[in-house]
Amino acid sequence: GSKREEWMMVPGEHDFLKGVMSSGTIKNRKFKNEKNANQAPPPEEAMNPEIKREVDSIMDAHKAARGPSLVDQHREQIAQEKAAKAMASSNGKAGSNWNWSKKDLDAGRRVDKNYLHMVMGGATKELKNKFQGSYSKGFT
Repeated sequence: GSKREEWMMVPGEHDFLKGVMSSGTIKNRKFKNEKNANQAPPPEEAMNPEIKREVDSIMDAHKAARGPSLVDQHREQIAQEKAAKAMASSNGKAGSNWNWSKKDLDAGRRVDKNYLHMVMGGATKELKNKFQGSYSKGFT
């Protein structure tokens, strides 16, 4: 194969430290963390009143043509739904939506034994025979 050229094989003689020091002394960089807060905003150019009026009318027409923004529509819809829900839950009486009872709190978590017997019918006895009652203990 082809041999590598000599410059690829022989290391260079550049001294990096000397290169850095050759620029004289190393200076600390002084970053200035200045915000543009105290600067006045650029002055608006005075517009010819007729042109200004025309631009405003175009902008108003554009706004009217587009209608309310999606965000505004969404906020309006949420507000209406909230109001409707509040009215429904309070049956028209404002502030009476604090009427929960202990029964309501765990509705859906407790097993209604009567309902279970109605649904299972006579299957509980069959299950007891098949599984020695170990799986269906909670159903009786």
